[in-house]
Parts: sequence; structure tokens; C-alpha cells
Amino acid sequence: MSRLIEITESNYKDYCTLDIVAFSYAQPGAMGEPGGVLIVDAMGRVYHANYCYENLDYDHLLEVVPILKDCEFGILGHQTPVGWSPFYLGFGNHLTIKEDYSFEFEISVADKHFKNKGELYQQWLGMVMELLGKGDENLGMESLSVLPKN
Repeated sequence: MSRLIEITESNYKDYCTLDIVAFSYAQPGAMGEPGGVLIVDAMGRVYHANYCYENLDYDHLLEVVPILKDCEFGILGHQTPVGWSPFYLGFGNHLTIKEDYSFEFEISVADKHFKNKGELYQQWLGMVMELLGKGDENLGMESLSVLPKN
């Protein structure tokens, strides 16, 4: 089970230098958790924030995940700057992966033969953790638990 590190208004400055490998981003109104952001760093630690309903001002989220400034999110996907690869998770949910890991991630996605985007939405985190050598590729979103807030 992966433990989430919660990023909030009171602690976001502690996380402005993360070595981000991948992050998911839910647009306002997305299915699942609107405004939810999951971040995976190079050490396999998983962070959570929500800029819509819970705990973090969007400008402060941009300090934690500066790449967001250069992403353009749309209804059916998004664009990323050089060095990053976009993956659409469906229903307003997006995944951005550092290019160093994206080719292997694409192969893993192809090998799984997902029937719909919802399956990728549920399994992307385990797949990234597997690429980092930090977990089981079958780890799903349902296995996440939140660490106590600071």
C-alpha cells in the first residue's frame, strides 16, 4: 500500500523542489476527484493535493508542480512542453510523465490491452511505481491511504 503525503497550504513550501517523474491532474468537474493532483517523485514517494475543494491554492500548486504552467488541458487530452509526455485518463483526468520514463510506460500500457481509459486511470500509479522499481505494477488507486497531515 502506498502512503500519500498530503500537500496543503500550511506545508506546500516544503515540496517546491520535488524531482517529479509523473503527475496526474484532474480538471475542475472531472470524474473521480475534481481538482485532485497526484505526484510521484523519483524516489517513489506519492503526494496528493486538491486545488478545487480541499487544501491548496492553485498558485501554490504551480510552485510545487511548475510544469503545470506550460501544460494546456483540454476536453480530450493535453499538451506538454518538451521533456514531458501526455496521457489522457478520460473524463477530464490527465497524466503527465517525464520523457525519460514515457517510452517504457507506453509499452506497459500497450501490453495491458486496456479496454477503456478508466482502466488506465485506475492503474497508472502502479505502472509508474513499477518503472521506478518501487512497487507492484498492479497497484491501483484504491490502495492509496493518506498520511496524517502535518
